[in-house]
Formats: sequence, C-alpha cells, structure tokens
Amino acid sequence: MKLPTIGFVGMSHLGLNYAVATASKKFKVICYDENISKINLLKNKISPIFEKDLEKKIKLNFSNLNFTNNISDLKNCDNVYISKDVSTKASGESDLTSTKRLIDKTIKHLDKKSNLIILCQVPPGFCRSINWNKNQLFYQVETLIFGKALERALYPERLIVGTENKKKKIKQSYLKLLRSFNCPLIIMNYESAELAKISINMYLISTVTTTNVISELCEKIDANWNDISIALKLDRRIGKYAYLEPGLGISGGNLERDLYTLQKLQVSNRLNNRFIQELKNKSISRKLWILNVVKKLKKKYQLKNISILGLAYKIGTHSIKNSPGIQLIKNLKGFKIRVFDPIVEKIDKIKNVKICNNSHETIKGCDILIITTPWKEFKKISSIFLKKNIKNRLIIDPYNLLDKKVLEKKGIKHISMGIKYDI
Repeated sequence: MKLPTIGFVGMSHLGLNYAVATASKKFKVICYDENISKINLLKNKISPIFEKDLEKKIKLNFSNLNFTNNISDLKNCDNVYISKDVSTKASGESDLTSTKRLIDKTIKHLDKKSNLIILCQVPPGFCRSINWNKNQLFYQVETLIFGKALERALYPERLIVGTENKKKKIKQSYLKLLRSFNCPLIIMNYESAELAKISINMYLISTVTTTNVISELCEKIDANWNDISIALKLDRRIGKYAYLEPGLGISGGNLERDLYTLQKLQVSNRLNNRFIQELKNKSISRKLWILNVVKKLKKKYQLKNISILGLAYKIGTHSIKNSPGIQLIKNLKGFKIRVFDPIVEKIDKIKNVKICNNSHETIKGCDILIITTPWKEFKKISSIFLKKNIKNRLIIDPYNLLDKKVLEKKGIKHISMGIKYDI
C-alpha cells in the first residue's frame, strides 16, 4: 500500500518540528505557510526557528519535504494537519481568530476525502464546531516542549486522538501514520481529548507552583530546596522527571493560557474558580521575585549598572514569550542595563538597555549580575572573573546555576531561590 501524503498548515514551532518528524518516517510531506520569506528559508534548508538538531534533520529528510506558499498544493494530501501555534492575547488567553481563519481557508482547498487533523491546542468544543465531515475530522494532542520539540515529535510517549465518536474506526490513511510512531494510541471523543491536553498542563502547573510554594518557605526558615528535591525525585509517585526546580512563575504561553481557559470554563459552568486564581496569583508573585530582591539590595548597595544574562523564557529555545528576563528589564526603572543571551539576538528597543555580544562584555563593570535564563554556558564563567568585574560582588541566580560555595569563598554574595539569604 502506498504511503499517504501528509500536509502541515503553518510552519511555526509546532508545525515544522512535527513535519520534519513525519518526513523522517519516509512519508511525503507538504509544508504550507503564508509567510513567503519563511518558506524561502526552508527551501534553502535553513530553519527559521531554533531547536536542537532541527536544521540537520531538515537537510537529512529534505527529499521528503516540499515547502510551499501555494495552499492549493494541499489538495494532494491524504491527511492535513492544522499546525500553526495558537496566538495568545496580552491577557494570556488564547486568541483563536487566526486559527479559525486558517482552517476556513484550508478547507476550501482540500480534497473531500482528506482527513483534517487539528494539532494546535484548542479549548473543549472547538473541534465539534468545525464545518468538515466529522468522520474525517480529528484532534491530535500535541506534545510540544520548547527546547525538546523535535525529540518529542520523533519519539512521543503516547498519541492521544479525539474523534466524533471513539467507537468509530479511524481512517486507514491516518491510522497508518499514527502507528508509524510505534507508541500507545489513546482514542477518545473531541471534548475529552481537548480537555486531556489542558489536564496534562494543569498537573505540570500544579507541580511548578507547589515547588515554588515550598522553595519560598525554604528561603524563610533556612531549609534548602536542593536537598529536598533529591528526596522528591527518588519518590516513584513524583519522580525524577517532575518539574522540581523553583522558577520565576509560569513562563512561555502554553501553560499560562490553560489557566485562563480552565478558569473560563469554570465560570461559564458556575464552578468555583478560586484554586485556579490562586495558581495565577502565585505565578505572578514569583515573576516579581528578582525585582523584589533588587529593591531590598538597593537600600544597602549602590546599584546603577545591572548586567542580565538570559532573555529566552527557558533554556533550549529562542522564544521570549512571557520571558521573566524581558519582564524584569521593563520593570527595572532608573538603571543602565546590559544584557546577553546566546540564542536571542534581538528584542524590541527598551530605553537604557544594551544588548551585548557575549557574557564577559555584559558583566564587566556592573554593580550586580542577574541570571534570568540558566544556560549551561554561563556556568563556565570564572569565579575570579566575576569577583574582579562585579563591583558590589552581588549575584542573583534564581535557578542556583552557579556554585554557591565557590562564589562565597571568593567573597561574592550569591542569592538563589529555595535557600535562605540575608541582605
């Protein structure tokens, strides 16, 4: 049997990684995007986004990839994924306007026998509202993690698929694709699958928030979060893969928007939403952690020049969506600021902020160093260099990236989350 042809609509972080993963399974893949410059880059085997090994995989599987800005090319596809990342509003809520427009546009060019698969994350009730044969309409729960996107697309833990009725058989052309990934396949109705994705994120959010609640307490009572986390990771009910690092709130866009989606569902169904509101409140308070520490330090030290390492919202990605570093820069008024990130090359112009070419240039002559993204390369910065170039010998390192003991031996005050500090 001939392998089905697969289409992906939207070469965003989600779409491109999934398209490349599908091409690696020897399927012919048609990749459509409205952005001509993005398509031209891809035609030249250049990835428009940063993700480990992505460009290498594009080159390796290029013969199975057809990049186009002609949407009518999708008529040759057996299965077509809507794979453009869903936008979020300034409030954090999903903005489905462009997603709906793209679906309507795509449908006009599909063969009536094609399967339409919604890969981007949508709220419960969305798929059932789409005007397409429900026997050929599916919702596939994406497993995107920025920094591990390609790996997750290539080797999914499981595949979750939403259908109109889980008792109905999935079309062979789509089933063949799903089975090629050789992992458990879970079938459920649209609403269950849509809520399953939100449910997964909610458990992740709960872990992140619980970690921050306890690490915050550690800072007050002289307990050490780094010791506690070892015990938690060795408990099988929690485990080594859990989100057990204190952090600066819920960053990025995917997790945060699910808080808004779930709260909206609770309100519309007249359910108590105080728990979700408290999760949001805790996230907001931890996002302000560095700013509050700086305010305390300013009372004792002269702080005029601040150096910041890290702009991406987390390691492994160039995305600055809801980035703690960006938010901090905007909140720091009256300072001269130098910043550097090994992946993020530019940001919107902000007064008194200079983007540097490397970490050493960023640090030289500063009054205080702040690390907002724990890139591993920052660990290589010599403690001798830090002592010599930070005037007040102050480092705020929320993620405890640097060696606290080594720094303190050099007379450098090191402040991190989850460990008591004095000012």
